[in-house]
Formats: sequence, C-alpha cells, structure tokens
Amino acid sequence: MTTRAVRALLACSVIGVFLLITAVMALYPLFTPANVATADYADFFTKIASVYSGIVGVIVGYYFARAEDRKQPPSE
Repeated sequence: MTTRAVRALLACSVIGVFLLITAVMALYPLFTPANVATADYADFFTKIASVYSGIVGVIVGYYFARAEDRKQPPSE
C-alpha cells in the first residue's frame, strides 16, 4: 500500500468517525426517553462540535497538505 493510499484511508476514517459522532449527538434528543432541554443541548452540541471539528481539521489538513516529494532548488 502506498503512502498516499494510507493517508487517504486514515483521512476518510477520521471523517467517517466525525460524521458518525455528529449524527449520534444530533439525533440523541430525538430518540432518548429522557426529557432533554433542546436549547441547553444545542448550546452543549455547539461547544463540543467546535472542539472536535477543529481537531478533525488539523488531522485531515496534516494528511492532505503534505507535498509530494518537491525538489528543493540547489542553493549556491
């Protein structure tokens, strides 16, 4: 497996987990028997999602921002 394929697999895995967590958190108030205050939960969801979306952005940026063996010009 090439390095590029491993990076793509890792990035897709991270994004998939991010989307799964987001979907579970967004649908939790709808499918739980507990009485959840929607306004309070929306505030909680916003704070948590901003933190872990930043982490996901850093991880994906790290894997996709790498240059493919750029040759440096010779210094004289």
